[in-house]
Amino acid sequence: MDRETEILNKYDDIFCNLPKKGSLKFGNSLVKVSSISSQYYCEKKLELQNEFPLPPTEQMQQGTEGHETAISLAEPVSKEEAVQEALKEKEKAEPIYEFGIAWIHRGVPIIGRVDEAWFRGGSVDLVVERKFSNSLTIYSPYHVQAQLYCLGLGEMGFDISTTKYRIIVFRPSCRECEMLIERVCPIFNLDKMDFDCDIGEAGAFMYPFKKEETIRDLDWAIEYWLGKREAVSTKNHSKCRVCEYKNMCGSSLVKLP
Repeated sequence: MDRETEILNKYDDIFCNLPKKGSLKFGNSLVKVSSISSQYYCEKKLELQNEFPLPPTEQMQQGTEGHETAISLAEPVSKEEAVQEALKEKEKAEPIYEFGIAWIHRGVPIIGRVDEAWFRGGSVDLVVERKFSNSLTIYSPYHVQAQLYCLGLGEMGFDISTTKYRIIVFRPSCRECEMLIERVCPIFNLDKMDFDCDIGEAGAFMYPFKKEETIRDLDWAIEYWLGKREAVSTKNHSKCRVCEYKNMCGSSLVKLP
């Protein structure tokens, strides 16, 4: 079996063998990478979001719109075409946008979609994660999400021995910028760490992928989905103050009148 077929079979086997009724938390049959990263913000909030879903907040809508803007010029390709391109021998790594990944960890199917994965002959040189926020600070969930994408690519069969990841944080106003839509904003240059203009501001940060650390983070998260522990709430008062569930959360740090 060649490498391309092996990678595609791994991906297909997961979705072909999903149980009709999931045995994970909330009846899920799989877990999204984005949900795992949310656990590192506040598991109690994630739990309440699943039990009592609310309409998306303005900040969530802005983030979704910004993400769609950032990939608007990416040509949609099939997973077969994406894997072929990822394995192609080339002198310099080139990005594939919205690269779908899936793997099994401790019996739990995990899926995700990588904003940008830079491939060179089956090796992953770089994973890029984009965020839209009023703060250009890099938070723990950002690291968890980006590193899980690195790990997932490795589990699918790509070489991640030298993989790094880059997190780009944009101000919400950037989502309407033509430079972002056309992907000519200077922040997309790999040697550019920050950029600001009349419309907005962005910061970019590069990190080495740490496999052992990522597996520890994933093991902790999976314990919750397997029902082996209760949700852990945040200890950060600021998160509770802005949480839309603070009035119904028994773990909230905000004292209601």
